[in-house]
Amino acid sequence: MTNSQLFSTSRWRHFILVVFGGILLGLSFPPSPLFSLAFVAFIPLLLVADETNSYRHFAARAYIFIFIFHLLTLYWTGGFANCKDVWMMTAGVAVVVLHPILFLPLLLLAFFIKKKLGQTTWYVSVALMWVSFEYLHSLTEYSFPWLTIGNSQAYNLSGIQIIEYTSIYGLSLFILAFNILAYILLRNLSASKWNPKSRQTILMIASLLAIYFGPKIYGSIHMHRYAINDGVPLRVGIVQPNIDPWEKWGDKSFDPWESYDRQFRILLSESQKLAIDSPDIFIWPETAIPFHLLHPKYSSYQQQLFSFVDSVKIPIITGLPTVQYFISSDAPATSEKINNALYAQSYNSVIAIQPRRHISSIYKKIELVPFAERLPYPETFRFLIEPLKWNVGISSWGKGSDTLVFPFATPRNLFSTAGAVICYESVYPDFVRAFVQRGAQFLVVVTNDSWWGNTSGAYQHASFASLRAVETRRWVVQCANGGISLIVDPIGVVHYRTTLYTTNSFVADIHLQNATTFYVRYGDLVGKLCVVCAILFFFTALGYSIIIKERKNV
Repeated sequence: MTNSQLFSTSRWRHFILVVFGGILLGLSFPPSPLFSLAFVAFIPLLLVADETNSYRHFAARAYIFIFIFHLLTLYWTGGFANCKDVWMMTAGVAVVVLHPILFLPLLLLAFFIKKKLGQTTWYVSVALMWVSFEYLHSLTEYSFPWLTIGNSQAYNLSGIQIIEYTSIYGLSLFILAFNILAYILLRNLSASKWNPKSRQTILMIASLLAIYFGPKIYGSIHMHRYAINDGVPLRVGIVQPNIDPWEKWGDKSFDPWESYDRQFRILLSESQKLAIDSPDIFIWPETAIPFHLLHPKYSSYQQQLFSFVDSVKIPIITGLPTVQYFISSDAPATSEKINNALYAQSYNSVIAIQPRRHISSIYKKIELVPFAERLPYPETFRFLIEPLKWNVGISSWGKGSDTLVFPFATPRNLFSTAGAVICYESVYPDFVRAFVQRGAQFLVVVTNDSWWGNTSGAYQHASFASLRAVETRRWVVQCANGGISLIVDPIGVVHYRTTLYTTNSFVADIHLQNATTFYVRYGDLVGKLCVVCAILFFFTALGYSIIIKERKNV
């Protein structure tokens, strides 16, 4: 066989391996129940890396692995099932094709460390670099932590209990460590360096069993610490109105006033039905009210809502857009020009409405979906705002500035505090943690997952509620426009769950919690530690490379 034939055979073998690994990783994510596949999904990539010396070849193979992973987990982002919006489909393709590139720099740094410091440091550094990327990728306006490897374990209830200490990044590190140790074991056994009964083999198998079953054993023991009836009971009424989001924002064939009336009637009538069961609070979904309710222009709707709340004496937490006006010199880049001197900025918001016409402070969404809801760093890239504006009119939301906890009194004179996050924000563990730090006794996620049809997106988003519940040991109430709405207890168990694209309202009991977990107190220590260690590894490799180069020049 010639060298070119050998290279071609190796190339196709590597291609098959990384595609297989990407499939395994993609199938480990919800709604698939095969979460254990994540523990072996990286083995093909590690094998390919061992057989590759070129940075370019490794980058190409790593990209294919990550692309296949993206394709299986994020295929739904383009809304192809609905086929209603070219912009959404284009953006969905861009996410799947371009986002994998962001993973490559730190993987290439790990490959650099391998070439300079050897095989053992490669195994350590690739895990550190991957988790460092996951953590760092949650920090900027370009952030997209949806694909954090630990998220794949959302259905693994006993296995995720450790994240009240380790955070989701610690879980990612466990998964990567298992992959690496399993690969080392297989590599040495296949090369006959170890035999099945050798001390090294037994120690490695013991380590793998500890990594895989240790968290499960811990979880099985400690899940019983959090009895579901601990804490003061609170009755929540969830209203899932199932309004077509295209009617809300994009389809010009709907008469807006007629549509507003219809949507408002659904919300009020469904809440009126629930009032019979005496809930302590109603939860309405993200932008349940699709217009600027607090603007004087909509005073008639305000009066209807105030009158309803006063009549049932039950507060409401609801999503809605709000607006703030600026003079031209102070206007944000994403604001809309009203006239030569005045600009308006809309925000994706949540408010709490209480009896006697009391409206809480307004929480304005902070973690906005890049490009779909807001162009990252719009002040810098102002010239891209109009070309990249989504035609449904919600791609230039303003960015909120601070977390907010809603205090409210129930009809039983029970005082409580809720932290309400909006849709995509529930993917950010450290962000959700901030609401608990500020005193939230339970968490609310208002969302609208009806854009993408009956695909994986809504199921993935719903599964993340279990992760946030375990990290904070809080009940999580998710209220979605068209599903999936659910109630999750502090150990991640789902107690109520609606189906997609149904009008569905229900009342459920939760329990208020006050204790704080290690994670709530100290945050993402594992992610930060991985970043520090990755930096140290890189500079060690860089220093070693410089020393070797100088010695060769002597």
